[in-house]
This record gives sequence, C-alpha cells and structure tokens, in this order.
Amino acid sequence: MVEHNRLAKKEFAKIKNLFLSKDITKISLPQLPTNLRRWVDEARPVVEGKKRSFLAAPFWEQIYMDEYPFKMIVGGRQTFKSTYITDLLACKTTSTAGSQVCYVTFSQQSQTAFSRQKLQRGTFGQNPILRQFPRNKLGNAGEISLKNDSTIYCTQDNNNYKNVEGKSLDLCVLDEAQYQRIEEAQRVVQTMMATKGHLVISGIGGEAGSPYETLWKMSDQREWVSDDPNWRDRLRFDEHGFVIDEYLKNVLPGQWIPQNPDNAIFHGYHIPQPLFPTIPMTIADAVEKYKINPMFSIEYQQKNNPASIFTTNSLAEFYKAANQPVTEKMILACMTPYRYLELLKPYEIAELKETYQNKIRVSMGVDFGSGNPAKTVIAVVIEWRNEYGQSRYHLAYLEKRPAENQLDQAEYICELFKRANCDIGLGDLGYGANQVKVIQDGGHNRHNSTPFYGVGTGKFRGCRTIGDETKPVQVFDETTDEHGDKTGRVNIDKTTALQGFIDMLEVQIPHPARTAENDLKRPQLMIPYAIEHQVDWLIKDFTNITRKDLLQTQGSAIDPRQRAKKEFNHPKDSVMAIIYAKTALELDFEWAYV
Repeated sequence: MVEHNRLAKKEFAKIKNLFLSKDITKISLPQLPTNLRRWVDEARPVVEGKKRSFLAAPFWEQIYMDEYPFKMIVGGRQTFKSTYITDLLACKTTSTAGSQVCYVTFSQQSQTAFSRQKLQRGTFGQNPILRQFPRNKLGNAGEISLKNDSTIYCTQDNNNYKNVEGKSLDLCVLDEAQYQRIEEAQRVVQTMMATKGHLVISGIGGEAGSPYETLWKMSDQREWVSDDPNWRDRLRFDEHGFVIDEYLKNVLPGQWIPQNPDNAIFHGYHIPQPLFPTIPMTIADAVEKYKINPMFSIEYQQKNNPASIFTTNSLAEFYKAANQPVTEKMILACMTPYRYLELLKPYEIAELKETYQNKIRVSMGVDFGSGNPAKTVIAVVIEWRNEYGQSRYHLAYLEKRPAENQLDQAEYICELFKRANCDIGLGDLGYGANQVKVIQDGGHNRHNSTPFYGVGTGKFRGCRTIGDETKPVQVFDETTDEHGDKTGRVNIDKTTALQGFIDMLEVQIPHPARTAENDLKRPQLMIPYAIEHQVDWLIKDFTNITRKDLLQTQGSAIDPRQRAKKEFNHPKDSVMAIIYAKTALELDFEWAYV
C-alpha cells in the first residue's frame, strides 16, 4: 500500500509538470489591446465601483490617446492622476507579455497605499478580466507578478533612485514628483536605454525655481482651451445637484494648446481643479446648484487655505517659496527687457567712463573659486543714477576663469581692472589672499619677468564674509603693529549681503525712458540678454540661493516661540562676484569706516 501511494504521487507529479510545461495559463489569458483608450473600455470599465465615463473630463480622453513616450502631468488634488497612472501600469503589463514597469513615489506610506488600494484592489481586484492576471495572491506592496511574466514594481526614490537602477523598464512613472529629487530623474531614463521605454512624471504644483518647475518648463506646457469659454453657464442641475449626461458632449469640447511648442522633450499637461465641471467655482453655486458642502468650492479654498496650498493643490501652479527667495521669473525680469544689449568689452566700459565721467561709477567684484568645479568669476558693474537719485546696476562684464596659476590670474585681473577703467573693486580673501595682494601692489610676469603696476589699496580691497548682522559692513585700513603689516580689508555679513542682492532683483525703479504717459519701471539689476548663452547660466546660479533656516524636516519638534536666525546657503561664485561689485559701490571712495 505504501509503495502504491509512492508510485501514485510520482505519476501525479509527472502529469503536473507536463501540464505546467505547456504554460496553459498564458494561453487562457485574455488578449488585451495595447492602445490605452481601447484597453480602458475592454479591460477596466469600472473604477472605485463606478462605471467609467469621460463625459465630464474630455481633456483626459485626449491624454489617454497621446502615445508620446515622455509626458509630464501637473494637476490639482483629486483630478484623476492616480487613475491614469494605474491604467498605464496595468495596460502595459497585461497587454504585453514579459514587460517590466515601475511606479516610484516619495515615501513608504504612499507606496503601500498606491500599491494595495489603487492598483491591487481598485484596478485588478474590481475588474473580472484583470483579476485573472496576478500570478499569486495580492498583498505584496513592492512587486506584483503576472501570469504572462510581466512585473509591476512599486518603490521609492531613495538614494537618488537607487531602487530603480538595475531594472530594464518598459515604463516608469514618477508620482508625487514635487516631493522627489527630480533633478536626478536622468538616472531613471538610464534604465530604459535598451528598451526605449516610456516615462511619465506626475504631481501637483510646487515651488517656483525648484528642479521640479525646471523640468515642467522643459515640456511644451499644454493648457486646455474650451471651445466655449462660458461653458459653465450651460451646465445642468437638478434636485440632486450636477447632472452628468450626454449633453456634456456639446458643452465641454476643447483642445490642448501647447504654450511652448518648441519644447519637445515632454508633452506637458496642466490640469487645475477649475477645469472640472464637477467642482463648483463659488460658495453659492456649491450650496444652491451642486447641493454639496461649500468647502468643496474653489472660492472657499482660496479664502481659507494658505496661498501656497491653494496654488499647488487647487490651481496646480508654482509659488514663490519662502526658502527659495529667487525665482526664474525674477531673473528673467532683469534680462528680457535688455535683449538689445550685449555684455561689454573692457575698452567699451572705459569709453563709457570717459564719456560720463563721475556721472557713473564702475566697480569690479571677484570671487576666487577653489576645487572642482568651482571657477573664479569676475563681474564688472556700472552704477547709473537717475534724476531721482536712485541707482540702477548694469552688469557690464562677466567672465568665468578656468583653473590657473594664482600669479597669472592676479596679473590678468589687474590689467582688466585698468583696461575697463574701474573706479573700485572687491575680491574674495578666502581663496584669493595672494591674488588680492598682487592686484594691489603689482608684480612681475611669471614667464618673462616684465613688471606690471598694481591698482593700489585705495581702489581694490580684499573682502571676507562673516556672520554678524549687527555689523553688515566693516572697513579696516592698512595698519602696522608689533605683529607686522596688516592689509586693509572689508568684512561683510553674508546674510545681509545676500538679502540685499535679493532685494536688488525685486526692487523696481523708474526706467530712463519714463514719461508721464508710460511710467515704466524695471528691476534695479540690468542683465544684457542679446547673447543668451553668455548669461543664461545665471538663472541656475541665482535660483540656487535657499534659506537654510526654513528647510526644516517635516514633523520635527520645533518650539514655535523660538524664531530661527535667518541663514542662507553659500551662494554660487557668480552671485558673490556681483555682491562684491555692488558692495564696493556702496562704499565711499575714500574708504571711510562704515
């Protein structure tokens, strides 16, 4: 009897292996379309227990039909971004055997909620056709394996997308991208170099000047334009509220219009809450027409939410964050009005000085870089005063110097100072103590020993940045004591200096062409923009300025009674060079104590 049971088990095992070798599970699986719009109708007609319909959101239907490989969607909260993402992931893996896709979010909680609730239950669990595909019992938040050998990975953006590396992906979705280190997204693209896969980036609005906004500006930034701008007047309501019916096909038609059609990297879609006819605009409409709580109206959100929350969550736009005081918009306001101007050559600056004499002042600022990739930056700024005694700062010359011998560098700057006929200058003492001394005193050419004269301590000084807001600027004269000679220098408080730089970008003063009719005003800083590549890198340098004291960890215990001291990160070399030039202009020519 025992022997009989042993032989029976052996034969059953053979039959089972033979059955599995034919992979009958693949043969019996439904054949689904690869086209996302057709796939929705056939495979997922139900979402969250409700029948699918694009009647109230025709703009989404056009997104579903867009098969462009790189898309970015910036939308408000509860605008069906998650539904679209789950459709993408499930469509790719169920319609194409052996495919690998990945969903990436910013936290463990977000990963688990999306995987189990949105994807496993809301997508595979609620639709009979899709329910046939998972290989094992659902529940694993990190990986869903399908019977057709496709796999859905759900992970986080930890360690610059380290969890994504090593996979060969056909599709990757970065969700809640406003919270991710999106500047490292190129690492994700590397996982699709062989497959030439698709990348979709999704999130709400975010901080202006952040890498997330920079990525959005790389898209063609599509806005939905309705055929009828007054479409809300044609919506129908009954005793239960808003009516969703076939009549909406004639009320809501429109099209996506790219705002920057030349940006071909991403198709970008902007989906704010006011696009949805299901969301009331006013408190009165919420109560009287929609029969819902007024808190769900756009008007209520605008009145009762902080501006940053309303801007990002409702309008899906970018706001100026307190911890990022400089935005791209602020910098472009200093550039775009001056597309007719180019940076000047040293002799052209000297000619202006010769023409206007004491009506203008010319200043040089130098930040001596160290290490790699830091570079020495030289900025020459001209101060123009209008009839009201207000100063305009004209960035006339800007140069990044490569790594070079300190003596060669000092000689070059010294001669540049004289050729541009500068009145005054400041140089960073931190990494330029040797250069500053040579610029002041002169020296001999390192290669042929030819002597050159310095510009003197009365015109060029070294500068140190300190942390003392009670003494924003201090000037120390050259002295001699028992310890020897002490070179004159200037000390500036870094926080005060950076705040002054930020103010310069925002302060508006009358333009010289101002008349009673036009009353033109422009930012204090003029940046010539005729040759874009000469200055466009300043956008990245300027927006790099952040308030360190406001970059606090979410959920940390901070006593609200204690106000953190304002503190900025260390700025880029170009910023410091301009600050040095501006600071020199604010000092008296006689270098009196400030």
